Amino acid sequence: MKNLLIGAAALAVAASPAAAAITVDGVRDAAYGAASATVATDPAAPEGNFQSATNSARAGYDIYLNSSAGKVYGFFDLTGGTPVGNFANLYFDLDPTKANGSDLGFEISTQRVTAFIPGKNGQPGFNKDLDSSVFEVANVADGGIEFSLDTSLFTGPIPGLAYYDPQFFEGTITLRLSQSLSYSVAGGASYGPNRLGAITLAAIPEPASWALMIGGFGLAGTALRRRARTAVTFA
Repeated sequence: MKNLLIGAAALAVAASPAAAAITVDGVRDAAYGAASATVATDPAAPEGNFQSATNSARAGYDIYLNSSAGKVYGFFDLTGGTPVGNFANLYFDLDPTKANGSDLGFEISTQRVTAFIPGKNGQPGFNKDLDSSVFEVANVADGGIEFSLDTSLFTGPIPGLAYYDPQFFEGTITLRLSQSLSYSVAGGASYGPNRLGAITLAAIPEPASWALMIGGFGLAGTALRRRARTAVTFA
C-alpha cells in the first residue's frame, strides 16, 4: 500500500505545473507554448506612440507568456529589424473585467526592473526599483529578452508605489501595451480582448499541501484573486 501511495504521488508531481518549470536563460522552453501575439516589423513604425499603439514596431517580435510556480514568465523573441537594446517596457491590466486601462507597468532590462504606475510620471510613488529576489532577466542570443516576475507583484500592492484608489487585484492579468526592443509601442484593441496576452496567475503549492499529497491525501491547490486599477486609459 505504501508503494502504491508513493507511486501515485510521483505521478501527481509529474502532472503538476511545477514539473514544467521554465528556466530564465534566454532559451525559449517548450512550456511557453504558442506565441500570444506577434508584433510586426516596420522600419517606419512610430516611436513613443502610447496613445495610438499599433501592431508593428521598428524591431518586430513574438510574445510568449506563461504563469507557473508562483511566477509570471515572458519571452520576447526578435523576428526582424534592429533592436535599440534588450529591454521590455510592459503595461498590464490587473482587472480586465473592469476595462479601465493599464494598472501597473514594468521597465525590464538585465540591469534592473522598475515597477511603475501608468500615468503618474514624476509624481511621488510613481516608480520603484525592485529587489533582485523578485525577478530574473536574461538576454536572448539572437535578439530579445526573457524574464520572470513573482506573482506577488500582481496580486497585492508593491510597497512604495502610490496606486490609484480604489485598487483591485483579480488574479487574471492582460498585457495591454509593449514598448520593447525599440521605442515603438504595440498594443490596442485590434489584437482582440486578450490584447497581447491574457494570463491566469499560478500560485506556489504550499509545503503542507505537498506533504498531504505524498501521504496519499492529494494535492491541495490554491487560487489567487485580487486586483488593481489606473485612472489613465491607454490604447
